Amino acid sequence: MFHPTLKLSNLKDNYSSNSRIFFNIIQVGTGGTGGYLVQRLSKLLYALSQNNDYHFKYTLIDGDQVESSNLMRQPFIEEDLLQPKAQVLAERYEAAYDIPILYRPSYIENATELTDLIYSEGYSFALHLPVLLGCVDNNATRQIMDDVFNEVPNMVYIDSGIDAMDSERSTESGYSGQVVCGVKLNNRKYLGPVGEVYPNILEDIDTRLPTQACGQQMVYYPQRMQTNEVAASVMMGYLNTLLSDHEIVSHYTNFNARTMNTRPTYLVREQVTK
Repeated sequence: MFHPTLKLSNLKDNYSSNSRIFFNIIQVGTGGTGGYLVQRLSKLLYALSQNNDYHFKYTLIDGDQVESSNLMRQPFIEEDLLQPKAQVLAERYEAAYDIPILYRPSYIENATELTDLIYSEGYSFALHLPVLLGCVDNNATRQIMDDVFNEVPNMVYIDSGIDAMDSERSTESGYSGQVVCGVKLNNRKYLGPVGEVYPNILEDIDTRLPTQACGQQMVYYPQRMQTNEVAASVMMGYLNTLLSDHEIVSHYTNFNARTMNTRPTYLVREQVTK
C-alpha cells in the first residue's frame, strides 16, 4: 500500500543524495525504554558508520544511577549498581561497536541546556539535523523538549510514552504506549510533536522534574519490561527509516505489548508537500 513520505530533501532546496549530513542525536532518558533503545540504535549507527561519509554524534542524558530495582526490567547488571545509567550504557556500547557515544550524567532542567547541545557542533556540514529522542516518564521534561522543538529551525523529535501498571487491573494495565514523531524543517512544522498530539502533556501543571521532586513527592510508577522493549522497537522503526533512508513514513504509532498490536498513523499528502 502506498503512503506519502516526508523526505529530508525538504531541509534544503539544494539537497541531493550526495549532500553531507550531520545527525546530532540527543537521547534524554536511559532507563526502561531508553536503555533498550541504546542497544538497538548503537548497532544501527555502527552499521551506518561503515560508510566513511556518514556523520553523526550520539549523546545520552540521564541523571539517574542504577538501582537494584532497575535490574528487574532495565538492561543493567549487578556490576552497574550505583553507577550513572548514561555513563554505563555509553561506555558499554561504545566499546562493543567502536563508535563514539557521549554522555551527560545529569538531568535536563531547562531548554537552554538542550539548545547548547544542539548548537555545539555540526554546522560545518551541508546539512545539520538535530534528532531529539525522548525516553522519559515525566511531562515536565517533555514540556522542556517541546519548547526546544518550537525554538530551533530544524529538528526531528521522537518521543515515547507508556502507561504505568495499575494494581487494580494489573493483568491488563501497563501494556499500552505510543511513539510520536515531530518534524520541523526550515522553520516549518511538518508534523506536530507529542505535545500537540496529546495536549494534556503541556497542560499538566502538577508534573515535576526529577531535580524538583523529593522522596515523598516522587511517585514510582512501575512499568513492564515487555512494554519498554516494544516502545524501543517502535522508536527504532522511525530511526531506521530516518537515518538510513532519510525519510519519515508515519506521524505517530500506538501499540499494545500484550496483544502485539501496532497501529501507525500514516502521513497524508498535505503534511509532506512544501
